[in-house]
Amino acid sequence: MAFFFGSTNNDNLVGSMCTSTTMFMYFCTMKKTDRSLMRNIAVVLLVVVMAIVTEVTGQQEIIFPEVGALCVGLLLMEKAVWNVRAWQVPVLLTAAALIGLFINICIPVSFEIRFVLAFILVVLMLRLRNCNMFPTVSAAMLPVLIETTSWIYPIAVLVLSSLMVMVRHWLPQTDRPEYHPASFLHWTGLAAALGVILATIALIKPLLSESWGSVLHFCMVPPLVVTMIEFANRNSGFRQRPWTIWGLIVAAAVVGTLSEWFIHRTLGVPMAIGAALSTTIMLLLFRRFKPFAPALAITLVPMLLPDAAIPYFPVLATIGSAYFIIVGMLCFSQEGSRKYN
Repeated sequence: MAFFFGSTNNDNLVGSMCTSTTMFMYFCTMKKTDRSLMRNIAVVLLVVVMAIVTEVTGQQEIIFPEVGALCVGLLLMEKAVWNVRAWQVPVLLTAAALIGLFINICIPVSFEIRFVLAFILVVLMLRLRNCNMFPTVSAAMLPVLIETTSWIYPIAVLVLSSLMVMVRHWLPQTDRPEYHPASFLHWTGLAAALGVILATIALIKPLLSESWGSVLHFCMVPPLVVTMIEFANRNSGFRQRPWTIWGLIVAAAVVGTLSEWFIHRTLGVPMAIGAALSTTIMLLLFRRFKPFAPALAITLVPMLLPDAAIPYFPVLATIGSAYFIIVGMLCFSQEGSRKYN
């Protein structure tokens, strides 16, 4: 398929890569006062490159929605927001992606069991590493949700996360992160979080047999699970503005759905253009209401959804986000202030 004024796929890909390289070199030479705008441009550029490569190669597994969350944490924020070293970012994310992939390949059990198992293994990995980079959880749960067994997925995660670390290296560093361990990383909190996941599955499982039940499990897309984890930290500032966060997630689901369903799949506009538009809209909202990493990931989720699920996604995300925010605030209200070694 040819697009962008009739150019071939290969020409389009080469041109996009050349543009990305040029923008990256220019970005690295800019003054600190100019980089606020360039941070946003870098985010849009990374999403566009991911979309172009996906459309040119036809490999849907290249789409990694948590690229949005990682861009917020690694590129948009002046301060480090995760207790993780630069080299650990691609290592942990790729390890999580491999965990999800191996679960799909090696453990022939139901979706519900695989989904819970991916959550448990990655949370244990984060707990042992004393790490609060929560998008790692999503990296393991996503392949289970879309039921992929392709090695392209972990390779894409490795390449995209490494690229973001490279860009982040050239950004000014202002301060060290203030790390407040989230409650779910305590063993009691881990058991409570697992109980929430199991309870959620138990609630929606009887409905999966309905005619529309095949799309219902998308109310548990990994960025919404990460949202619960963010609200599980009693010291988190997100707990002070739950309505704003919920509104950002709803807006992200609507914007992402319109971008993918109407602009790309209905009008036939290239995926990259729709992705660039939806990402830009969310970045503008972040300037007004402050960034929330999972919201940008939610914007990119519709790029992965089947046609039957896309129209329902805004409703599913609205209900799912409200549920996980409430659960995160109520069920983890006491554990978050405890420290651990």
